Amino acid sequence: MKTSIVIRLTAALASLLAASVCLTACSGGDGPGTESGASSLQAEKGKKLTFMLPAFDYQDDTRFENQVLKEFQEKYPEIQLELVTASIDNWMVRLRTSAASNDPIDVFQDSANNNPMYALRGINQPLQEYIDMSNPNLHKETMDTVFCYDGNYYVAVTEPDPCVVFYNKEIFENEGIDSPQELYEAGDWNFDSLTRIAKELTYSDNSGKRWGLACNYPYLFFGANATSMVKLDDNYQYTLNINDPNLLTSLEVIQDAWYTSQWQGWESNPWSTFYSGSAAMLADFKWTEQNIIEAKEYGLCDFEYGVVPMASGPNNPDGLTPMTAFGYAMGNGCDAPYHAGILIDMLINAEAANNAENYASYPEEHLALYEELSHKLYPINSYDSAVGGAFEICQAIGAGQSIPQAIAEYTPIYQQKVDEANGVVTGES
Repeated sequence: MKTSIVIRLTAALASLLAASVCLTACSGGDGPGTESGASSLQAEKGKKLTFMLPAFDYQDDTRFENQVLKEFQEKYPEIQLELVTASIDNWMVRLRTSAASNDPIDVFQDSANNNPMYALRGINQPLQEYIDMSNPNLHKETMDTVFCYDGNYYVAVTEPDPCVVFYNKEIFENEGIDSPQELYEAGDWNFDSLTRIAKELTYSDNSGKRWGLACNYPYLFFGANATSMVKLDDNYQYTLNINDPNLLTSLEVIQDAWYTSQWQGWESNPWSTFYSGSAAMLADFKWTEQNIIEAKEYGLCDFEYGVVPMASGPNNPDGLTPMTAFGYAMGNGCDAPYHAGILIDMLINAEAANNAENYASYPEEHLALYEELSHKLYPINSYDSAVGGAFEICQAIGAGQSIPQAIAEYTPIYQQKVDEANGVVTGES
């Protein structure tokens, strides 16, 4: 049985500040469409603009990003566009090295996983002076919740990526068990009901095996209980939250799922396990639905599926959804910020159009759910940018270590990481 945690990274970098932190309202600035912005565009003629997407094929004409880059080059020949190649393994090193050498990458893809640390370290800079803040394709609610610090926006985003639970309708119908949709509509979709049905659907015998749930991200159970391993104080300093009773509740569910009752598990990876019918449910982010649709088209998945929000913990009575987000950022002190802003505007518009095209194949009820969840956001990763996704402690308790022992072991480890992050933020290290 393979139940270890795999960290999945893609070009999208899926993957936040807590909604409970009161942030100063962010506002827009001049932008390239104003008189002062136009003169600034003139001043940037002849300058170089660097652009980086990790693990990205700049020769793939089917990608909307490449179409935007080509259009930008044609429209602004006075700007030297330089495409930076980077792998999943080294893109962050390249970004930080460029920033440290005072030659920042002008435009790059950024995500909740790296913020607020990147913003507070000064790796990226405020955007509102350079992009069209009135663009309807910007998801301002996500930007306000996740990427707005001390009155400034640091990442431009088209939409959030909420966590949901996909489920195999046929399995639930055949087993005669309450489906997640029925439980959700009855107001009974929570950690207890998720655990109950997942246990009922899990078996391993001579006929085969099946798990109730497949999930690659145990920290989703943190956000689903409206908590996180790390918090931010009013001065944007990280504080370790490892002794929070609400976090303990989440850790207990994780240990039961991964180790004690083993109702969470997968072979090879969570996604193919779900496609094959060996997992009744899959907890993941919204964008995974596109993969499910493609799997059905290729014959890898031949059942009807449904989708509901992530089950809520007892500390989350309002049903806030764990979420992440990614978008486009601007290197701090970049050479051509006004042209960088134009490029970001173009990318945002193209991404929104690409999303709309993809969503044409989604069931209407799924799109309605995603729209609803986009207004019930609980960011999960930014708080943890100082300690990653806290995978280590989840791995430990998922392998059987007692929760008190794991907390005792990882408290000094995570505290050191928090102190280092705060040192960088305050300039002390």
